[in-house]
Amino acid sequence: MELFNRNGKVFNGSPEVNAKGKPYTQVAIACDRCHVINGQRLWIMGIENNRPYSRTGFECWTCGNTGVRKVVDDRLYTSEELAKLNASADKRADKRFAAEQAAAAAKAANRATAETAYRAANADFLAKIATLCVNDGQAFWDRLAADLLSWFKTPTARQIELVEGEVAKRAKNATSAFVGTVGDKIELTLTIERVIPVNSQFGTTYINLCRDKNGNAVTYKGNSDIGAAGEVSNVRVTIKEHTIYNGVNQTVIQRPKLLQTA
Repeated sequence: MELFNRNGKVFNGSPEVNAKGKPYTQVAIACDRCHVINGQRLWIMGIENNRPYSRTGFECWTCGNTGVRKVVDDRLYTSEELAKLNASADKRADKRFAAEQAAAAAKAANRATAETAYRAANADFLAKIATLCVNDGQAFWDRLAADLLSWFKTPTARQIELVEGEVAKRAKNATSAFVGTVGDKIELTLTIERVIPVNSQFGTTYINLCRDKNGNAVTYKGNSDIGAAGEVSNVRVTIKEHTIYNGVNQTVIQRPKLLQTA
């Protein structure tokens, strides 16, 4: 009678029989704490250059230097028994797979329901972020939207402030027009939006990002103090040039003279 181990390998030899009358053979489990090095079995300290090494010269106390950690009984099966075992194992595997698929489907359905509710509750905010994702070179707004949707986070006051501010800024930028003619000396009422210090070997200069009363972008780079961020100033300036930066029409001014604070 042909016999097989649990993995289906044909057994060659004389089996033993256990107390229940079932055939088995004994299998030696190799010790994992020693190795033959230069013809001598030694307790190994570790692996170096993909090879076990031992610098102690000690014999292995785990297996008594036999190389066998333990001997176990390995049940043997007829082809009919093995077929039944495999069929049962396949059935259990199919059942587990079906349960996992059902659980995954339920999880996906719950997430879809939660996402629908989240999108409905935050529709206006998410729609604004979507407009900001267009031409977002650094993908900042994409990452923010992805983070919110991953965990269905309620937008914080700071996040709402950032989005609202960027939407408003882009709306202004879209309508920004050039002011005056290059070389003109004119008076402007400017709202200082941001002052950026730039340090160099020649000292510190300041980039002033401003808006005139019509919302047009006006930029001044220099040392003159025309006001702090958030202030409104009346200045007499010379139009230096008209430029387009990141798609925004900007008027660059020079030699500003502060007249009064509006």
